[in-house]
Amino acid sequence: MWKMTLKQRRRQSELMAELERMKRDKYTRPPKGYTVGEKPEEDEKYQKAFAAINKIVEELNNLEIDARERE
Repeated sequence: MWKMTLKQRRRQSELMAELERMKRDKYTRPPKGYTVGEKPEEDEKYQKAFAAINKIVEELNNLEIDARERE
């Protein structure tokens, strides 16, 4: 079992809270029938939301990898 440092656990909690906030963002789930390219300004908002989620997930993954390597 891997263990995180206190700093890593705090960061993980912050990231999980941010992920929960992102889940409630309407731009994380395009509506049914949404067509990319129809509204460029909406496309940009969806892309930013997806990029933010990817960044959070990547950082969470890196925290877990670092914790495993510390063991």
